Amino acid sequence: MRASSLDALRGHLPEAAWPPVLEWLRAHPIQVRITRPRRSKLGDYRNDFRGSSPRITVNGDLNPYAFLVTLVHEFAHHAVFLESPRAEPHGAEWKRAYQRLLRPLLSPSVVPPDVLLALTLHLRRPAASSCTDPQLMRALHRHDPRPGLLLERLPERAVFGFHKSLYVKGQRQRTRYRCMCLNDRRTFLMPPLIEVRVTQPLPLPAAEPIPCGPHDS
Repeated sequence: MRASSLDALRGHLPEAAWPPVLEWLRAHPIQVRITRPRRSKLGDYRNDFRGSSPRITVNGDLNPYAFLVTLVHEFAHHAVFLESPRAEPHGAEWKRAYQRLLRPLLSPSVVPPDVLLALTLHLRRPAASSCTDPQLMRALHRHDPRPGLLLERLPERAVFGFHKSLYVKGQRQRTRYRCMCLNDRRTFLMPPLIEVRVTQPLPLPAAEPIPCGPHDS
C-alpha cells in the first residue's frame, strides 16, 4: 500500500491497533480500500481483484473499534485463502484465523472496557458477521460519534422510519420485532439493532391492530 493509503487507514483505527495492523500489511501484499457507507455490508474481501493483488474494503463511516473488527474479519479471509483456498467462507478455518488475529488486540490499550468484554465473549463462538452478535453490536454502537436510535429502544406501537418507509413497531418474536409498514400494510420481521428515525415516538391507539401477513426476515 502507498504511504498516503496507509495514513488514511491509520486514521480510521484505534491508535494502539496500528502497529500490529501495519506489521500484518507489510507481510501481506493486499489492497485495503476505505469505501462509502453500504447498507448491505460493512466490509468484504476479494482474493483476485481484476487480476491484481487481493483487495479488502471497509466502510469509512464505522467508528474506530467497529472498523478494526471489520478489518480483522477480512484479514482472516485472506489468511484462510493463503492456506486453504477452497475452505468455507466462515467455516472452522476462518474462525481459527479470526480468533488468532483478533486476540492480540484484546487489550485495554486498544479498545474500551465494554468493547473488550463483548469481543472476549464474541471470540468464544465467532459469527459470520459481527452484526449477528447483539452484545458486540451494542458495545460498538455506543462509540459511534452520534449514535442513532435502535429499534429495540422504541416502545411497542411506536411509529418509526427506516430507509424510505414508515413502520409501526409490534411485538418481539424470538430475535426480531414484528413491524407493519404503513406504506403498503405489509408486515416484516425486523432486527432489534437497526437504526431507525423517529420524529414523534407516539404509540398508536390500542384499538389499531397490526394485521397478519407475509413477512421478510
